Amino acid sequence: MTMRFAYDLIGASSPIVSLGGRYSRPRPRVPVTFIGPSGSHLLRGLVDSGADEIICPEFVAAIIGIDLSSAPVLTTQGIGGIPVSVRLAEVTLRIADLHERHEWSSWVGFSPLPSRIAVLGFAGFLQYFTTILYGDFEMVELTVNVLYPGT
Repeated sequence: MTMRFAYDLIGASSPIVSLGGRYSRPRPRVPVTFIGPSGSHLLRGLVDSGADEIICPEFVAAIIGIDLSSAPVLTTQGIGGIPVSVRLAEVTLRIADLHERHEWSSWVGFSPLPSRIAVLGFAGFLQYFTTILYGDFEMVELTVNVLYPGT
């Protein structure tokens, strides 16, 4: 029950000295589908061991039929400790590769910040998967663990 995903390569306009002069940065992103009462939306999700929560761009809530007008608000810290308020809603998440798929319910923080990717932090994501980041192969491996609540 292990899924493997190649890192996304993010292009750079000049050589990246810290990466030996290459023109791309590898990022451990996986396809994640957010499912609500009236639809679903597929995004790339950054696997982030430093993030506490799952954070999703706010525009996705409207697509999947989530009304955030009376949603609980959580103030979390972004990069550099900058506070960011997100509105929480419980949604179904799905990740899949060519061989298996997993779905479960989780609280997600919907952020008004402009972004086209989700952040997959500990609560609701990493807590359910044993995660290995292979720097040499630029690949992330996710294995369901005993805490996983879904199907």
